[in-house]
Amino acid sequence: MTPISTRALHQLLDQSASRFPDKVVVEEPESGSIRYGELARLSDRVRDRLQQMSVKLGDRVGICLRKSADAVASLFGIMKEGAAYVPVDPTAAASRNAFIFCNCAVKAVIVEARLAEPMRLELSVVS
Repeated sequence: MTPISTRALHQLLDQSASRFPDKVVVEEPESGSIRYGELARLSDRVRDRLQQMSVKLGDRVGICLRKSADAVASLFGIMKEGAAYVPVDPTAAASRNAFIFCNCAVKAVIVEARLAEPMRLELSVVS
């Protein structure tokens, strides 16, 4: 029987990035692929930005992104900061997603650029 790892998921990403930086980890049909090293660097950038926004251990971070390498990097960045992620469907109405984010008391939101303005407007109405 294989022993269960006690490492956090983001620690396993960093370990894989160290061992296999040039191996493809995420492939997007129309956008190409991203390698372990790139994914680790992107997730570190997300973590650093969340720190600048005063996100702390246990805080919630909303995420409104289509399935993509950016979404994967965001999830790992949130985990690296010790926060929890609150995912919503980017195809749902901005009002619904804003309600979920407010109801979950998210500290920050990561959202696709094309959805940012409708989300900002809805969040200002809901909060």
